[in-house]
Amino acid sequence: MKCANCGNDDERMLWDEGDTIYCSKCCHRTSFETGKDDLVECPYCHYMRDRKAFYCRHCNTAWGSEVDEE
Repeated sequence: MKCANCGNDDERMLWDEGDTIYCSKCCHRTSFETGKDDLVECPYCHYMRDRKAFYCRHCNTAWGSEVDEE
C-alpha cells in the first residue's frame, strides 16, 4: 500500500477502507482500482475533492445541500 498523494508507505499511517486507502499523514485517499487519488469534482465550486468526505475542503459545502445563489 502506498499513498498516491504523498508517497507514504508506512502501514501504521495507511488505513484500508475496502475500495480506498486513507493516509493519516496527508488526509488523502487512494483508490485501490486506479492507484490514484480518489477525487471527484465538487458540483458547487468545481475544485477536486475527496469522494468520501462529507464537506468540500475548498468551499465547505456539504454534498446535497442547497447553495444560496445570492
